[in-house]
Amino acid sequence: MRQLGTSGRGVRTVIEIGRRRLLAGLGGAAACAALPLAARAQDPVRIGVLNSISYGPIVDRLDAMLDRLEDAGFVDGQNLAIEYLSAEGQPDRLPLLAAQLVHLNAQVIICLTGVSTRAAMQATSAIPIVFAISGDPYDLGLVVNGNRPEGNVTGASRRTEELNPERLKVISEMVAPSRPIAFLINSDLAPAGTTNERIEPMERTATALGRHLVVIDLAGREKALPAVFAAMAQQDIAAFVISTEALFSVFRDQVIGLSARHNIAAIFPNREYPHSGGLISFGADIYEHYRIAGTYAGRILKGAKPAELPVQDATKFELVINLKTAQALGLTVPPSIRALASEVIE
Repeated sequence: MRQLGTSGRGVRTVIEIGRRRLLAGLGGAAACAALPLAARAQDPVRIGVLNSISYGPIVDRLDAMLDRLEDAGFVDGQNLAIEYLSAEGQPDRLPLLAAQLVHLNAQVIICLTGVSTRAAMQATSAIPIVFAISGDPYDLGLVVNGNRPEGNVTGASRRTEELNPERLKVISEMVAPSRPIAFLINSDLAPAGTTNERIEPMERTATALGRHLVVIDLAGREKALPAVFAAMAQQDIAAFVISTEALFSVFRDQVIGLSARHNIAAIFPNREYPHSGGLISFGADIYEHYRIAGTYAGRILKGAKPAELPVQDATKFELVINLKTAQALGLTVPPSIRALASEVIE
């Protein structure tokens, strides 16, 4: 069991990260034996991981990051110690948590959201910061020159908001043309000044498709999702496109359950949704930027500087369909959509 949290300095979250439970037994002993003798004799290097929300929904992504750290020779629990801190959905706690990682003398801080990266940047200009985020690192003010990052910050991102119009096109092919489609967004979590930038392309695409688009802002209404979905059903909304703000990952299972209860189709930003019972997803490979972050953290621990590690964007995209959910919703997946699928869940 891997403990993620603040070790008494804040909210503790305890989760198990996949196969790494085996490291407590023979797997861990084998991993330790495989390390160079000098590495085993030294104290483990310490890194911090800082997140805005609970780690529970992103366990598999952390595995991808840890895989790359292991490839670089750093094994958690052996020659590597990781301090996981989460604001648990309370972003005002991030500055204090970032300061704790600085106080702990973390050699690298890995940040998993834009706001946690900014908090770490405010806490230190000396400790290298590696981000693995959903969003545009330039719009978020994290970097200016991605080819040769300035200061102590670099990382990887998946800028998938730009794909929302394409998601709208896909889901439009699966529901009746006479019924409206909703766009769910959370303006509280979108970068400042970008809400209209996200809505306008959706409205243009809906007009081109001859669809009626209903924009639903969930800011301040996160705990009222059942009422939101009941209202969508009353408006005869056939489907919705969900934005990529981190909050929706926290409520993933609830959103999927409510869409099934009200018979509303949905297209989501990543594969975790159809794997959890959602209808369809189209977006960047959710593991790619975590792998890059793990690789970069490993290189920094070996002496590389952030300026030597260019900021990378996601390059792999995938469409995943859950046919069982489509059948439950009474929908037929068009052959044109199925032909594009990277994965079909029977």
